[in-house]
Amino acid sequence: METIRRLKRDDDLADLINLSREFFAEYEAHHKEFFDIDGLEDVHISDYFTTTIDPENQATFVAMLDRKTIGYITVHVRPQPAFYRMNKVGAISGLMVQREHRRSGIASRLLAKAQAFFKDQGVRYFSVYTAISNDAALRFYETNGMAPLYTTFIGKVDIQQI
Repeated sequence: METIRRLKRDDDLADLINLSREFFAEYEAHHKEFFDIDGLEDVHISDYFTTTIDPENQATFVAMLDRKTIGYITVHVRPQPAFYRMNKVGAISGLMVQREHRRSGIASRLLAKAQAFFKDQGVRYFSVYTAISNDAALRFYETNGMAPLYTTFIGKVDIQQI
């Protein structure tokens, strides 16, 4: 059975880098013009995950199976401006499980770990962004008690006419 734990400084990031590449490839399918996966270097990914290890207000939790990373969730807490009712809010910036391990409860366990982290931080609400065309993710979040907050539209500017 897999274990879920916080990412540590001495962890080998190779599996996490590969899994993150899968995440971006899937996300790129929903937003072709946003990501340049070919320009993404391992150091960009490892630097990002490394920044989540020490700060109290952010973390990466990994799902491990036989010393191999098969899933992750990255979370952080940020303060809100004084005119908000909540003085801080949580955010999930990435949730990924290897395709062959999906639909086995790992994502739900990672989400539960994130919620426990937010609770420990005194956060009552958290958000996550996903593509409107990512039906599986939308069903997952709704099944796990989340509800849409707002919709973000994207427009394209024809730079040829500028």
